Amino acid sequence: MKFLNFLKKVTVIVLVVFLFVWIFGANYAFVFKRRVVGEVVAVERVDINGVAVVTGNTQQINPQVFSFSVGIKDNRSGEIYMASSEDRQWAAVAKGNCVIAAYFPYPPWNLSKANTNHNARLLRNFVNCEQLVDDDSFWGKLKFFFLIN
Repeated sequence: MKFLNFLKKVTVIVLVVFLFVWIFGANYAFVFKRRVVGEVVAVERVDINGVAVVTGNTQQINPQVFSFSVGIKDNRSGEIYMASSEDRQWAAVAKGNCVIAAYFPYPPWNLSKANTNHNARLLRNFVNCEQLVDDDSFWGKLKFFFLIN
């Protein structure tokens, strides 16, 4: 009987550890995303020279055709955060706009791309930073974690 209780406890501990590692390992970029609030200093569509977009009825267009390079100067630190993005919403953003964006980092075990961001998701877009309403409360942070506008 003691062995069965011990086995149950070990099984539960192993499952909890596995779940914890899976949440933080497989979803690293989502869990450790960074909130950047500031002025857009650069937003450029990545131009792939010599590429023609040809599809059939069943084929989908490669999303890399709609890539953007994004640079945002953070209001708090003054640091410029950069990332590439396949989010087509960046086409509506002009240089000088004030935005709230989520930057998704590469995991640290991807050594060739560690400390860089692979996606920038536009959450809110303002003409200038005077219009910006920055919700830094607990509910604002919770909404950002789940990417709710």
